Amino acid sequence: EAYFYLTEPSNKQNNRLGLNAKPQEGIERTLHEQKILVFCAIFAAKVYGSYFFSTSVNQHNYLSMLQDWFWPKHLRTDSYKKYYFQQDGATPHTANLVQNLIREKMGKKFMDKSKWPPRSPDLNPCDYFLWGYLKQKVYNPLPKNLEELKVNIERETQKIPKNMLNSTFLNFEKRLNLVINAKGGHIENK
Repeated sequence: EAYFYLTEPSNKQNNRLGLNAKPQEGIERTLHEQKILVFCAIFAAKVYGSYFFSTSVNQHNYLSMLQDWFWPKHLRTDSYKKYYFQQDGATPHTANLVQNLIREKMGKKFMDKSKWPPRSPDLNPCDYFLWGYLKQKVYNPLPKNLEELKVNIERETQKIPKNMLNSTFLNFEKRLNLVINAKGGHIENK
């Protein structure tokens, strides 16, 4: 999951002023910006998405999303039995009732938290590719409200080319091999 804000996010690293004195003016931003929480699942040929959570994610609404939205889509996919299921260590994902459901559905193809390095966003294709890519695209045109933002997210999710997804998963495989060769150690600059 990732949050998308109604206003395009500002990059603090790119918004610097080189002044000799303290600035007398500032840029006002809304304290609590409107946002939506989006779930997508990704594999080398397709992105399942977008599912919009109306509230913050907890074990119950995450489980409901998996049962009512994800599994029916997954079962309609050709060769669905060959895919693995991996998620991050967020509390709703690691709840026993969620883990039990996924283990029941995926069997040995479930990469549970015991098989996955903690705090490893560089290994998760959603974190190192999908969210950044979508956040570059969905603000053109700039949405006026949350419904327009949802439309932009759905449009850009559907437009991701298959060759880009395939390349992402070839890179994913390379990253996994680097971690294996490093015996679970850091893989920066490799």
